Amino acid sequence: MAEPHAEAQHHDSHVGRYWAVWIALLVFTFLTFGLSRLHIPGGWGVVVALAIAATKGGLVALFFMHLWDQRGANRLVFLTSLVFVALLCALTIADNATRFPLANPPGSEVPRSQSTTPIGLPERAP
Repeated sequence: MAEPHAEAQHHDSHVGRYWAVWIALLVFTFLTFGLSRLHIPGGWGVVVALAIAATKGGLVALFFMHLWDQRGANRLVFLTSLVFVALLCALTIADNATRFPLANPPGSEVPRSQSTTPIGLPERAP
């Protein structure tokens, strides 16, 4: 039979871990809010926001869904899903970055000095 004192220590370590994760989630939430008020040039704002969101999601999955204590197949499934989400995000960003300029919605055009003309099409005067 397990000793009550050992079970109490084990329970206290989990409670302390939950508090630490909760505080980390609060910090990342306030960081997300603070960075949303800043203008990060070059489209890096999306990258920073996705990194913060991925970190928060990882913390929730590892500690509140108890993957930290699991071994083997559960961790493999978690890591595989992270790889596929990263692949989905990368392919979506690459697709949008390589589109013909007229295929993007109005207001998202690149300034004329930075745009390139597709091969075979004459450049039009502004």
